[in-house]
Amino acid sequence: MKNAVPKDIEVKQLSYSNSDPNGVLKALLTQFGKDVKGAIITDPNNPDTVNVATTMAGIDDAMVITPSQETLVESYGIKILHDFRDDHLTGTVATYQWAVQHLLPQTTNKDLVMLDPSIQGYIRDYAIATKSFVFYLTSTDPDQKALMDEILKYTPSNTPILGYIPNEGPDVAELSSQGHFLNASDYLDNESVWASMPSPPSLKQPKLPAVNAKSNTVYVAFLVSDGDNAQYVQHRMQNLWQDPDLGKVPVGWTIAPGMINFAPTIISYYYKHLPKNSELLPGPSGIGYATAETGSNLEQFASLTGEIMRRDDMSTVDYWGSPTALDTFAKASGVSNISFDAPLAYETVGHTVINEQTSGYISDPNDLLNTIEQQAATEQQGSPLFLEPLIDAWNLTPTDIYNVAQELIESGQQTGKKYVFLTPSQLSSTMKNYYSTHSTGSPSGDAPYNPPGNIISNPSGENGTTGWVVAYDGQYSTLTSTSYNGSSALEWKINDNTGSEDWVSYYPPVQNGKTYTFSVQVAGSGQAFMDVWDGTQDIQTIPVKLTSGFQTLTWTGTIPNNAPGGQDGSAPQLQVRESVGSPTVYIRDASVVPSTPLS
Repeated sequence: MKNAVPKDIEVKQLSYSNSDPNGVLKALLTQFGKDVKGAIITDPNNPDTVNVATTMAGIDDAMVITPSQETLVESYGIKILHDFRDDHLTGTVATYQWAVQHLLPQTTNKDLVMLDPSIQGYIRDYAIATKSFVFYLTSTDPDQKALMDEILKYTPSNTPILGYIPNEGPDVAELSSQGHFLNASDYLDNESVWASMPSPPSLKQPKLPAVNAKSNTVYVAFLVSDGDNAQYVQHRMQNLWQDPDLGKVPVGWTIAPGMINFAPTIISYYYKHLPKNSELLPGPSGIGYATAETGSNLEQFASLTGEIMRRDDMSTVDYWGSPTALDTFAKASGVSNISFDAPLAYETVGHTVINEQTSGYISDPNDLLNTIEQQAATEQQGSPLFLEPLIDAWNLTPTDIYNVAQELIESGQQTGKKYVFLTPSQLSSTMKNYYSTHSTGSPSGDAPYNPPGNIISNPSGENGTTGWVVAYDGQYSTLTSTSYNGSSALEWKINDNTGSEDWVSYYPPVQNGKTYTFSVQVAGSGQAFMDVWDGTQDIQTIPVKLTSGFQTLTWTGTIPNNAPGGQDGSAPQLQVRESVGSPTVYIRDASVVPSTPLS
């Protein structure tokens, strides 16, 4: 990323022979060989020795080589300090156990590096420069997990883990459950150089004001991934910012906020070139990627996130932790806005606004357009609608986003809806202003009504719970038939607050390739939403805060031609799900009726 190099720093190109397979190595040894205090030879039969050798090289100011490079390196007067072929280490666990015993106490406790041994170069220069311990273990293997946790305990809580992990979901959860966070950076180039650049005391970006939310208007904030990944910021994101349509639509761009410390000139480049109608905000889940921190570790993580966001002049954080952690995170961080990655009705904790991302990753322009239009079609008359779709930046570009925005404006002119595009922070402040003077729930539903053509035979529990299925075999919730507000209803009580979503479902006898309108009315306490599983993917409505009055949730969609058949397993379902906490939900008028596709 040459355009992030300060102008007062001279960059010289080393000359080398392209025809010589060792040309680059020879050029480097000629220029810097005198500063190398030795070489560590890896064992080609044990890939993990690459990481162990990297750790040892940091401790000894040495370089890592393969056996085939031994003669060449020695010809430059560099002695061999260790040859891992002589240790006869076998197996991943045994190899890193040796490293823990012989090397871990000599490494820094300011970070750890997890790196696939097959990755050559990239962040290895930084690991050596900082004398970091380098390893690659996964929590999905019991023996590796035990050693992984032992290594994690070597550093204080909320120590950054650089590089990347073998299995994202479980391994990030394991890192954060042990009180650490990931700074994804496995393919970050020349990090030892970027980290040596001076860091600014703080950064500044424009703040866009809230707008006055009006009825029959859809407010959309596009939130772009994958900014927690420093190598994405260095490579893919830079390419995206050369797009001629950058800035034509407001966009929230996630970025790693800690780069003000470990790659200050790279992050400064984005602040310098930020469009006036867009903003930069932290990727998941703040100062780093974490999903399962609790207790004092969570409070410290949140506090560090608030500090780095204030230094970076950021207002909204993209949070991927547990919903049960939101209150603690909000209070300890003091941030203005939290964008949560799961269904959640608008709420506030102190001065912090919490709102949901209204979609998971969307990687196709047509899917993005259809998702927003479908959500807009469910808008209750008389109320504005607030949407924050999550954009997959590895596949979509600013031009794609601009084209979708234009199509939404055109379709809105035909349907009588207005679309307004905001940044995520603008969306949050607009919601705050609106909900401070309006009810946060949707209007109450009509009286009980079983529409013609409904293929759900027990819509309100008139026949007990027949046809309805409780998730996890009813381990965490109960479902009974009852009467609520003078009409038949199903009473669903969640009695466990694990942080995981629970649900009840009904398998309607739908046909593949046909279009249906799914609908249900809900009341009670807590939050809930409707999830249509079409046999291939989840399609979720906007969550609502439950009240004593019934609220209608609805969605129109086409069952894919490849959806599983039948009324069990992964066949299409109408689901009612909880958003957060342990709500009590009353369900009535569940319906699935044949419909026509939305234009």
